[in-house]
Amino acid sequence: FALSPDGKLLAYVAEDSARIPHLWVRPLTALTGQALKGTEGASFPFWAPDSRSIGFFTNNKLKRIEASGGPAQNLCDVGGNGRGGSWNTKGTIIFCSRGLTAPISRVSASGGLSIPITKLNVDPSNLEMSHRWPWFLPDGEHFLYLARTLVGSTGERDAIYVASLDTTFLPRVIVNSGTNAAYASGHLLFAREQTLMAQPFDVDQLQTTGDAVPIAERLDLATQSGNISFSVSQNGVLVYQAGVVSAGTRFVWYDRNGKQGGVIDQRTFLYEGRLSPDGKKIATSVIEPASGNAHIWLYEIGRSIWTRLTFDPYNYRWPIWSPDGRTIVYQRESSLWQKVSSGEGSEELLFKSVDAIFPEDWSADGKFIAYTTNGPNTQSDIWILPMSAAGERKPFLFLQTKFREDFPAFSPDGRWIAYESDESGSGRNEVYIRPFPGPGGKWQISNNGGTRLRWRGDGKEVFYLSLDDKIMSAEIRLGSTTVDVGIIQPLFRFRPFTGGQRDIYDVTNDGQQFLVTTIGSLDNSSPVTLVVNWPEEIKKK
Repeated sequence: FALSPDGKLLAYVAEDSARIPHLWVRPLTALTGQALKGTEGASFPFWAPDSRSIGFFTNNKLKRIEASGGPAQNLCDVGGNGRGGSWNTKGTIIFCSRGLTAPISRVSASGGLSIPITKLNVDPSNLEMSHRWPWFLPDGEHFLYLARTLVGSTGERDAIYVASLDTTFLPRVIVNSGTNAAYASGHLLFAREQTLMAQPFDVDQLQTTGDAVPIAERLDLATQSGNISFSVSQNGVLVYQAGVVSAGTRFVWYDRNGKQGGVIDQRTFLYEGRLSPDGKKIATSVIEPASGNAHIWLYEIGRSIWTRLTFDPYNYRWPIWSPDGRTIVYQRESSLWQKVSSGEGSEELLFKSVDAIFPEDWSADGKFIAYTTNGPNTQSDIWILPMSAAGERKPFLFLQTKFREDFPAFSPDGRWIAYESDESGSGRNEVYIRPFPGPGGKWQISNNGGTRLRWRGDGKEVFYLSLDDKIMSAEIRLGSTTVDVGIIQPLFRFRPFTGGQRDIYDVTNDGQQFLVTTIGSLDNSSPVTLVVNWPEEIKKK
């Protein structure tokens, strides 16, 4: 939720009766709020300085909409899950895109090309994972942001920085904290664990001038994103929500009818859940609390045994299985590495890259790996890495346009690649199929938005996730040069965990069982608390 700068309106995300999240607006003097049409899938709203418009993220886009309603306007692509925005009086918006590994970018409030304005620290001793939750200071030039060094925890190296739209200004630490921060009424507001703190702050000298004091306790804290549930206006109004620290994520089994089966719960953050080709194991990346690094672990389903695969002090993400189940490829330091799934021997560098690349799928004949990466002037593009002799592994481009192409998956016969793209211009991602390695046309599979696709083992069905979090089934008939799409129908809905994660679910080869990743803690139904004239409360302490 986000409180308007004038302290009169509250923008928040809530689900409708169909469990589709929308952006809502409620005057603080009213008993109910109003849902804004055209904001399906909205997250992390923020206000224009005149309290008339709202920025928000949805479906890989940054958008704006009038608080009174009307059509939503696309501002720019964000390439993933946005993590906070801020809007100054000069018509500039700053925001975090791609959630997990991204700097702060800027874009005009009228829309256009976004430009990064911060740089991540790549020093291994203080490796920054992302910059997020920006907040403009009153001059509209300087701003606060959170620099995260530990994923999934609020480590002592995380800090609130002050930076400037003038990129020659050297960002500097204001206070150590692992959560979002804000400035209002002469104070910097941030959290220490679940306690909201207020500390005097000089906006001219850009430094704190006194001790921090607690103003609210036991706030809802999402450790994965570093978001503490509070918002503040510029005239002494504060809102916050009490709650619990997130209990991490877990894997849950569902059948095609949505009946829940077993639960796999490690009380930490389980990320990508990839089923082995024989369906007996799961490859995932698991947060290591002490270091904050993610490591590849394997889970043997039949015996409920966890086995760690990687050990070096790096971040390991996005594992995929070889067709025979003997090898796992994953990302380490923006490059592709592989290791024998039995754990024997050492890991091997498969393909070195300067830019972050994401392993997506391995063809059934073992000859090709599909991966995605961002081009210098494009969004996500699809590349193919031949799995031939080491000296002959030269990637070739499969699909690159001005649009975003993501999550490629080989058909079981290896003759087609399904993927998602935002090329439709509707603001939604849709699922498409193209012949591999090409050339040829394309066939659109989804009609009302689709992401995170999977093939059934015989190639006769494609599954994908709808905008309202339903697993969808599309009948597919693959010809020699054509694709026929049959019946498309929803199977079931679930609450996915999407923070910094690409593989939200996986499916068994027969298409009967689904392994999904969900939040481990219970839903937070605590009310939002309103505090008027909170600076006066500080004077009493």
